[in-house]
Amino acid sequence: MSVIPELRLILATNTAGLPPQASTTGFIPMDHGEAIELLEKAGLWFGPRRILEECEDYRQIIPYIILRVGDRVVRYTRTPAGGEVRLHGRMSIGLGGHVDLADAETSGDCFKLLGTVEQAAQRELKEELGDVTCECRRWVGLLVDNDTAVGRVHIGLIGVWNINNLPYRETEDAVGEVELVSLDKLGEQVERLETWSAMLLPWLESELLGSNPAKILREV
Repeated sequence: MSVIPELRLILATNTAGLPPQASTTGFIPMDHGEAIELLEKAGLWFGPRRILEECEDYRQIIPYIILRVGDRVVRYTRTPAGGEVRLHGRMSIGLGGHVDLADAETSGDCFKLLGTVEQAAQRELKEELGDVTCECRRWVGLLVDNDTAVGRVHIGLIGVWNINNLPYRETEDAVGEVELVSLDKLGEQVERLETWSAMLLPWLESELLGSNPAKILREV
């Protein structure tokens, strides 16, 4: 008797429904909530991951959370225990992952995207760092990478969440060397940052320095 593989359903958005800016690789800064609205308007689907990994008609939505404590951010190193070989040894300032069907939040017949992605992000944070209490959650834009096959089937929903401290404990083997670092230190290590983190660094520097991030579109 053949064994049917487990079917994992994850959240994706319709590529054709995304705004024109998404045709260019880079970070698209947006006011809080605007990115959520754009993804909703583009169209949403919980589809099989094994299909979505090869289908550029949809982009898998990845909540990518930057944890901030004052003028420092959480940085970690992706270990060989992670599933994506190309990221092993790379540093990252983004925590999070795919949105599973189990993360879905609904009200009556209505699907609530904001609640769903926040629930998924909170689940990922707990798996990766333990219990993290966030004082302020902001969704600050979308990140698009059209330069690779992997990038063309994903879209980053970027969040900046404020925390008081880093209650790190060993919870996931794929996350190592977790610490709070200044942006100056991140800049010195930019060659070791994974692509998405490197793309976000110029905007983040502007954000923490108090200038207007909405005017910045970083292309890599």
